[in-house]
Amino acid sequence: MLDKIGSRQIFMAITIGIFVCSPIFVLIVPLFIANALYQESNTWAVVVPAKAFMSFGLGALFLITATFLLWIMSVNKKSKWLAAICVLLSILLMVDGSGRYVGVSTDGISFKRGLAGANQHYEWSNIQQVVYREFPEEGGFPKFDFYFKDGEMVTLPENRDMRIFTNTLTKVLQKEEIEFKRN
Repeated sequence: MLDKIGSRQIFMAITIGIFVCSPIFVLIVPLFIANALYQESNTWAVVVPAKAFMSFGLGALFLITATFLLWIMSVNKKSKWLAAICVLLSILLMVDGSGRYVGVSTDGISFKRGLAGANQHYEWSNIQQVVYREFPEEGGFPKFDFYFKDGEMVTLPENRDMRIFTNTLTKVLQKEEIEFKRN
């Protein structure tokens, strides 16, 4: 009986600790991973899309749920199985989130859309047009929509990392004679 009470208190402390630390984790870790994995010497900026932060947030929620179940259900066999499933879902979501990025470099645009997606790279000559939305309907930062000649499209928010390179980007678009529209 004492072991169950002691282990319950440990999982209660772990649950509270994860809950308190998760906002910092969700905001910092995706940026760190994207820059560590996808930053190259010729890259101007690596931007993490909002879906990556959402994926990490859901992963943290499943991790909190796993320890919460162990705490509430007194670390019984059923709670261990449910916690294991929650931890696996958490890992899957965080790995998927770490595979999402958009990078702008001297060579062109690179991006990946999650765990199942492949790294895609488009040189500046393969970009058909760029649309700049200063006030997007969905809110948030102004956005660049890059339309490629093969029909693909990727959106790049003009956050603080990208804002530094906005003038450089417009100069490259003019140099490469890429159609540029403002909405």
